[in-house]
Amino acid sequence: MGKAVFAAWSSGDPDAPESLFHPDAVLFDVASGTFQGWPAIRTFFAGALAKWADLTLAPDQWWSNDEGLAVHYLMSATVADADVYGEALLGRRWEVEVMSHLRFDGDLIIYEADFHDRGARARNLGLAT
Repeated sequence: MGKAVFAAWSSGDPDAPESLFHPDAVLFDVASGTFQGWPAIRTFFAGALAKWADLTLAPDQWWSNDEGLAVHYLMSATVADADVYGEALLGRRWEVEVMSHLRFDGDLIIYEADFHDRGARARNLGLAT
């Protein structure tokens, strides 16, 4: 299940994760806020894909208990819009470390919390210290 959700998030299709989420799931992203229910989660994800079409979430460490999973992964994408970070960075790929906690209701994700540094993309691209 854990690998499937990260493959869905990395698919480029805003509908791909839907079958893995409870319709009333909550997604909390420390940098972007709380999204309640699949329609709100999908809108958030579609917005991210509009900016980062090749968004990739590559998990590399997992921890589990009876309630769910904690996972460390690298989130990355390519700058494709000059309005985001400027013309000089077009085509550059950024990479950010993320920790997430996923809780399940049966086989469906009922809660996902994502923790990452809001300024990490800019720093990774050499824009901030």
